[in-house]
Amino acid sequence: MKFGVVTHAVGHHMSFEKTLETIKTIGFDSILLLTDRNAEVVSAVGTSKSPFPNVLDSDPEYVQKAIRNAGLELAALHFSGKIDIESDEGIEPTVVALKDYASYALALGCKYLTHPVPTCGRSRVPTAEKAIEIRRLATCMNRVAEAFMERGLQIGADIHYRAWVEGLDDCRLLFDSMPCPNAGIILNIGHMTTAQSYGWSLVDEYPGRIPVVGWKDHSLAKDRSQPMLSIELGTGHSPFELYIKAFKRQPATRVHLINCEHVPDSERITVLQRSREYLMRLWDEVEAR
Repeated sequence: MKFGVVTHAVGHHMSFEKTLETIKTIGFDSILLLTDRNAEVVSAVGTSKSPFPNVLDSDPEYVQKAIRNAGLELAALHFSGKIDIESDEGIEPTVVALKDYASYALALGCKYLTHPVPTCGRSRVPTAEKAIEIRRLATCMNRVAEAFMERGLQIGADIHYRAWVEGLDDCRLLFDSMPCPNAGIILNIGHMTTAQSYGWSLVDEYPGRIPVVGWKDHSLAKDRSQPMLSIELGTGHSPFELYIKAFKRQPATRVHLINCEHVPDSERITVLQRSREYLMRLWDEVEAR
């Protein structure tokens, strides 16, 4: 089993080129590339001071060269921009912005586009209270997925703590409001843990609608330093074994990515290495049972 990594997992202090080099050095072969529309572009020599470059205004050839020279593959591209689902007027500009990134992802030879879900400011809001916003998001995603379906692009929303899409029922409403099978979610395991939701059940319910899996471990300790705490895999409360069993029951082509967010920069490399080793070992152990 191969696991890629989210580019910001190695820190926020290195250049784009150094970020890629570091990711390869610690044993990963593929990335989810985070981007920033307000950062530097990637130049002809493949450099940008920001670890999250402005790829949309960069020549795709330069971005491809930087990733290829580091010995990595681009598993997924993450959208940078505004997802506006607070009114119907926000739908059209959101669709246009997502389509721009979808076209760019395909120009990079990448068929997985991910994007954040905006925050609603609170956690565990009943789905009925945010159904309008979730359906607006579904409209945006479905239009993009349909427009690029013949080219094989898949789009996934990053479910998240305090986002409009956070728990199981939120995800179900999003899925059921998107008829295009190429529109789905990033199954962000850590955030499902924080929401105390049985996220693995979605794998059986919607096996073809989870193009990207985010392997994160969150703590539910009563004395944790903040409500959403992302730590080394295997040291928190995420029931990874249940997720692995579900993925084994429902095999599909998916991008699997590791991330550990709330780890000091000085510890990130060793934490990521241990997290990768832990998850690979656990994947094999569950498969053997």
